[in-house]
Amino acid sequence: MLFNHSDTPKEPDASEPLLPRASRPRNGAARLWVLRLGVAVATIGTLLVLLNLSLHDHSGGSGGDDDGSGSKEGEAPLSAASLEACAWPLLEPHIALLDVPAIARDERALASALAAAGVDAFVAEPSASTEYYANISASFDLSERPFLMLLEAKTGAFSYLVPQFENGRIAGLDMVYDNDKKNTDEEVAVAWAEEESPYAVLARARPGWKKVMLDEHARYMIAAGLQGAGIDVVPMSETVQSLRAVKTEAEIAILRGINTFTLELVRSVQKCLRVGMAQEAVVTASRNLFTRARVGEGFWSIVLFGDQAAFPHGGKHGKALAEGEFALIDIGSALHGYGSDVTRTILPTGAEVSDELMGIWRTVYAAQSASFGRMRANETCSDVDAASRVVVKEAGYGPFYTHRLGHGLGLEMHEHPYLNGANSEKLKLGEVVTNEPGIYVTMEQAKTIGKEIGFGVRLEDPILVTDKGGEPMTGAKGTFALRPLKQ
Repeated sequence: MLFNHSDTPKEPDASEPLLPRASRPRNGAARLWVLRLGVAVATIGTLLVLLNLSLHDHSGGSGGDDDGSGSKEGEAPLSAASLEACAWPLLEPHIALLDVPAIARDERALASALAAAGVDAFVAEPSASTEYYANISASFDLSERPFLMLLEAKTGAFSYLVPQFENGRIAGLDMVYDNDKKNTDEEVAVAWAEEESPYAVLARARPGWKKVMLDEHARYMIAAGLQGAGIDVVPMSETVQSLRAVKTEAEIAILRGINTFTLELVRSVQKCLRVGMAQEAVVTASRNLFTRARVGEGFWSIVLFGDQAAFPHGGKHGKALAEGEFALIDIGSALHGYGSDVTRTILPTGAEVSDELMGIWRTVYAAQSASFGRMRANETCSDVDAASRVVVKEAGYGPFYTHRLGHGLGLEMHEHPYLNGANSEKLKLGEVVTNEPGIYVTMEQAKTIGKEIGFGVRLEDPILVTDKGGEPMTGAKGTFALRPLKQ
């Protein structure tokens, strides 16, 4: 994100921790020792890049492409490797942000709200819900044979429906349930043979289950199968949804750590970004930076230059950053299964955009700020979304703010609650939601409003809902993002 000294607070020093003192992670020495060799290599790489910058002009050189970033042999400073080598020493001091403990099992209590909903049990396929309640990974491969987590409402007893020939393998999963008393794996498992209907087997094994609540991620075939076996199915209620939407202190600490680190990664990349770099170079370097920090699993990114950013989720590739263009970087990864989601619309060091484009950037920032203060407990989701649109509409870009303000963030990149104009749900204390307004004008639309070229601007921070307003999970509000424009 860009800002001007005239209307934005001063950016903290790179060495200043972005977490409150009580939340700063400890015991980062082990991670730093593991990465010491990488730091030395990156430092040497940076020196070589600087030496090359002094010897070669960006337009010089000839020969074949390098690592696929679009650079030529004489243009090494534009490669993914050079971007990574430059950014890593800037990012490495922030590794300690990731030293947050994983959530202990007893902090993922099984739901107790099912009986109040008038159902006999909760049924789910492997998903974020089973990962949260029973440590059954969302990455478990689904097939036509149902493997279901079963949670009884009255007793909170856990069991699972499993293909009989898979029972041994499934029993080996590190699932979370209490078998200290009478339960054994055989008693917990409801196994069905290939010649049987799995749903009929479940109905016989649980004759008292007349109505069950089905997780929102479950496939239609599961609902149809249960109903075919005489078990009524109801959708997941808002009350049960909120059990996972409202975050514990441990979850908040993880989300704060990975999102603050992600912002620092974008800051580091921005300081090393150059006109002429290709999209793919930024994506590759960013992936490698997350990987070097040991949080590469879960990496994703949307990197868009200039008019490409008119499409919020992109779709075009192979473009190099040109003079006078913004770079939109929407990026994240995961720590202990919890995701980050940060977007900045930035310029490379020393570059500029037109006053008109910078004005649009400021409009988006103002829209983010307008909704930021409304992100408190008991505010209606649609009202928070609407607050961000007033600023954009007054600036004349109302029709070009084309998506919702935000979404919940946790084990899923997009989860409840959703901040859009159709959602009358109230925000709850402890939820984490994104704040990401944007303005998007395609090349075709630009001509209809008297502009020569399309553009897209988006700013995004995950926000913790408190009783006093939003609290950024990126360590500081979006204004503290990146270096200012050259005056």
